[in-house]
Amino acid sequence: MHGKLRIVLTIFSVAVLLSLLVWQRRRFPRPVEEALDRLRLWWLRVAKRIGHAQTVAILFLVYFTAIAVTAIIARCMRRDFLRLSGGPAWHPRRRKQDTIETMLRQF
Repeated sequence: MHGKLRIVLTIFSVAVLLSLLVWQRRRFPRPVEEALDRLRLWWLRVAKRIGHAQTVAILFLVYFTAIAVTAIIARCMRRDFLRLSGGPAWHPRRRKQDTIETMLRQF
């Protein structure tokens, strides 16, 4: 067996064994039950840290694959999506005429 596969199988086996122990913890004596509860609380803290690290890594990858790549392509194509290099952003409204009805429906 390869070394990496052995490590993965060991971790998976320990996780399954601990899951079975926690699932059956009400059948154990009181000290064992308390030890399993402490183990469960420790695992929840570890899992929360792992989840936070995964969230940061995934958001980092999404940013650099979606937003940064889009910005590089737009810059190479000389696109200005926000129209920052153009004229004024205010465009006056063109109306045919001001009547009472157009004043009542301004939007």
